Amino acid sequence: MVIFFTLPPCRIKYPYVLINSHNPKHGLGYIVKCGHVKHVRKVIIDSGVEVFRSIYVKEYPGGRKRHIASQNLLYWRMKNLLRKAEIYVTIPDYPDDYHPKNLWISENKTNIERTIENILYAIEKYPNVKWLIPIQGHNRKPKSLIRFLNLLKEHGFDFEKYDYYAVANLCVERNVEIIKFGVQYVYSWFKENLGYVPKLHVFGLKINALKYIKHFIFSFDSMAWTRPVSSMLHSKYPFSCKNEKQRELFFAEYIKVLKKYGVEVENI
Repeated sequence: MVIFFTLPPCRIKYPYVLINSHNPKHGLGYIVKCGHVKHVRKVIIDSGVEVFRSIYVKEYPGGRKRHIASQNLLYWRMKNLLRKAEIYVTIPDYPDDYHPKNLWISENKTNIERTIENILYAIEKYPNVKWLIPIQGHNRKPKSLIRFLNLLKEHGFDFEKYDYYAVANLCVERNVEIIKFGVQYVYSWFKENLGYVPKLHVFGLKINALKYIKHFIFSFDSMAWTRPVSSMLHSKYPFSCKNEKQRELFFAEYIKVLKKYGVEVENI
């Protein structure tokens, strides 16, 4: 079964929740105010890369170390709130797909090297956090994911110590071939270097790519259900959902489409 992480409408009970690092109140509101504490089974706290949608933003607000420290606090807060749930925190990474090369310091310190620097810092500083390890690459260059993994290996990273990794360079990618090759490169690298493949997550996966990679991944996340995903919705509501009733309708339709693509989604 491929697990789908998201932040659903308030009235819908859903076990796999995505929480934003920069604005966790919405995720916490869904869990607490909407009364889903007992129902949530897995949580991913993302790294908040959406701040880099602005070409003028070059670093996480307050600096990378402060951001990682705040994630550590949020993790333990969630652990106390959801005592039986699995909670993972995505180590802050630097995407290259919003604005290619915008987050490179130099040709020798690209978004790849910067992400690795954060990984090594986070696991040493906060070893008791369940980290989701991001695998970054260069824009539209799926083989760069192999370079990332090899470089992380050269730094002595213990891959067997962590059980959850995320392909992190495909959030805005629409080309199915690039998505497919990126995921398969990562899958094959683990198979060759570890002899097995840990849990693989994909950030912001486009729904039309699922049928090509569903056998390679453990989970993915998306908030794309807030836009019409079927011809029925497009004809009636050619815009993003505007109210709670529409949010519930759009979400239910998205789940239907996931099932049509062969993804086993838990009934809600």
